[in-house]
Amino acid sequence: MIELLIPADSAAVAVGADAVAGALTREAERRGLEICITRTGTRGMLWLEPLVEVEIGGARVAYGPVTPGDVPGLLDAGMLDGAPHALRIGPPEAHAYMAGQTRVTFERVGRIDPLSLTDFRASGGFEGLARARSLGPDATRAQCLDPGGTRARATPATLNAPPCSRTSCQIETA
Repeated sequence: MIELLIPADSAAVAVGADAVAGALTREAERRGLEICITRTGTRGMLWLEPLVEVEIGGARVAYGPVTPGDVPGLLDAGMLDGAPHALRIGPPEAHAYMAGQTRVTFERVGRIDPLSLTDFRASGGFEGLARARSLGPDATRAQCLDPGGTRARATPATLNAPPCSRTSCQIETA
């Protein structure tokens, strides 16, 4: 079964993501293709929405902006294999808009189903919280203090990272 990822947030839905998901479902069924559509959040490239990503061997190939009318042509061209097409943008992380970004808060957005606890756990969710609980309150606070008396606001994501620094945590003065 081939996984397709299509955003379900309000921005993507406003420009037709639900209609594209429906068209892909119907066309795949008509052709006897086994697909699974996972609804995600947008990656932020709104001018390419609806963006459809195809999971191929652990990597993703994105196409966008896709309309329901594009679906038959995309499937004819081999979209499910990552084949070339005028709407193919390639791996989303390699796109010029994404390539220079380091995503912290939005690291999982566009990559997992935001309503799936299984997806969240599989992508490292709760690891920072588990680490903080194993360290205990004093050690957790100590990990987020630097020698200059500045403290960082700890979050589960930052507690999963190496000891806090000005580049890995939000800084506020004590």
